[in-house]
Amino acid sequence: MDRRDQTQQYQKTNDEESEELLAKGFIMEEGRRFRLPYKIIKIVTFKNLDQKELVDIPHSARLQYRLLLFDAVIKAKVDYHKRFVRVIYNHPQADNLKEKMSRDEIVKFLSGEGVHVSTKAGDMEEADYDYYKELYQYAYFPPEIRESPPYGWTREEWRKEKQRKEKAKLKEENPGVLGKIFAKKTPKEDAGITLH
Repeated sequence: MDRRDQTQQYQKTNDEESEELLAKGFIMEEGRRFRLPYKIIKIVTFKNLDQKELVDIPHSARLQYRLLLFDAVIKAKVDYHKRFVRVIYNHPQADNLKEKMSRDEIVKFLSGEGVHVSTKAGDMEEADYDYYKELYQYAYFPPEIRESPPYGWTREEWRKEKQRKEKAKLKEENPGVLGKIFAKKTPKEDAGITLH
């Protein structure tokens, strides 16, 4: 058996182990095992709200804050301009021991706050939400495509500059034979004298 085959076999077993751990509600990071608090939760979006009920932007922000005070609500967004309320919450049938809340309780809470939402098919969307893939990985292992260039740079300029810096860093870390011979020698700081 070739060494490459052994490493591929090893990687396959590691992937299989991580999938088994994930199925049990655990993840491995840096050799340590962590328990995920949620597996599959729900996301509900109430659209086409009456802007008079949302009142204004500060009122919408307070409503969003009040939604987040519930232990069963993981994320909430109230958008005044686009007139929607989006809530990611732990539903009663979820396979975990955390606090739970039903969609009807969310609707009841919103109507108590003066925002009457419709549960019709066109005004409401509800779907399953994978906590690990859609929230955890997005937050802690963001894709490079989300990286934005610094102020004053175009995306193309920043990409070229980033590649140039990466090449320079790679050369600095691995100078090669000629790089070691012709490397700039820095003066000793503890000698008290600097030579030019």
